[in-house]
Amino acid sequence: MLLVEDNEDHVALVRRALAERGHAVTVALGAKEALALLAREEYDAIALDYQLPDTTGLEALEKIRRRHRGVPVVMVTGWGSEQVAVEALRKGVGDYVVKTPGYERELVWALELAAERTRADRAEAALRTELEQRARTDHLTGLLNRGEMERILRREIRRAGRRRRAFAFVLLDVDGFKQINDRHGHSAGDAVLCHVAGRLGESVRATDFVARWGGDEFAVLLRGAGYVNAHDFASRLGRPEANGRAASGEDLPPVTLSLGLVCAPGPVESLAAVLKWADRALYAAKTAGRDQAKFFVLGEEEGTDGSPGRAKPACGGLPREEVTG
Repeated sequence: MLLVEDNEDHVALVRRALAERGHAVTVALGAKEALALLAREEYDAIALDYQLPDTTGLEALEKIRRRHRGVPVVMVTGWGSEQVAVEALRKGVGDYVVKTPGYERELVWALELAAERTRADRAEAALRTELEQRARTDHLTGLLNRGEMERILRREIRRAGRRRRAFAFVLLDVDGFKQINDRHGHSAGDAVLCHVAGRLGESVRATDFVARWGGDEFAVLLRGAGYVNAHDFASRLGRPEANGRAASGEDLPPVTLSLGLVCAPGPVESLAAVLKWADRALYAAKTAGRDQAKFFVLGEEEGTDGSPGRAKPACGGLPREEVTG
């Protein structure tokens, strides 16, 4: 609790009453000190005296509300004024207590009620945030899920249309993942997926997005990336190292990945066009022997509707080819 009060006798009275109920109390002698404390710490409720040495309680209330809207405030005054009470309630106080004999008990009750509401509101907000987070992420890897990646990709496609901003989209999967599960068990398969997720996170920039697409498939959105940037990403990703031991004690095999990359240097008509060519590029990588990347670059003019666009030769360093449609 935060008590904003400059009278030592009243501070001692309220502090004792709150301590008897098991509450910790921080005291501010004026509005300026109270605002400084609120900037550093979070309080369940505030008892705000109307008469302060540096301002009135109503003026202090306005400043608190501007900066800390969610903290409940109980106004305390030494004289009962209906006008002050009405104005205080209008400005957002949760309750109003007059300093009559024994008022500290009423104040404690009002603060406890306000604090209980605050804690309930915070718990509800935390739960809502957690549920929203769960709706956007994959529970195993902590990456974005497919639905959230599709939403972000649609937004990026619209941005590319407005600003002619390039981007690249990658679909990739773990080669031979079924055999890993069959031989070592699903816990080993989960460990592999988490390892790949971590490797992807290390290989992208802060502005990029990574998602678990489903099963052993992952997706990456490289914002503002052209063909060379996409090729650099594939090179950085490389071949993930061996991933420790299975529950049986066996060493897990080194993991290889197959990648299908679509580069869009200009506007793209739809999400379906991007997904179509990313899927075809990934399929080409798998059928060509796995452990490689295939690229497709949508043309500036042709190919924006999902039809074949410009072919782009592979850069050196990797045995990669382009998908020609």
